Amino acid sequence: MQIQTESICIRCGKVRIVGKTWLEKMDRGNPITHTETICPDKECQKIVDADFAAKREKKLLITTNRAAQAAATAAATASAKLS
Repeated sequence: MQIQTESICIRCGKVRIVGKTWLEKMDRGNPITHTETICPDKECQKIVDADFAAKREKKLLITTNRAAQAAATAAATASAKLS
């Protein structure tokens, strides 16, 4: 049995409500129940969603740049060893 606690909106402080619940069946073990909570204020939720989308985009850009930099460093190291 799960204990549900109140979730508070990070922007306005209101108690969040359940927006969507779904069940994910795993290959092994018990299924997982996911619950998505949303702010009852639709305008506030739109702002929070936009903020999270911007943070995801920034994180993806940083990860992509880091991978490109690591590949360039590895290529430079490999070419230096060949010289």
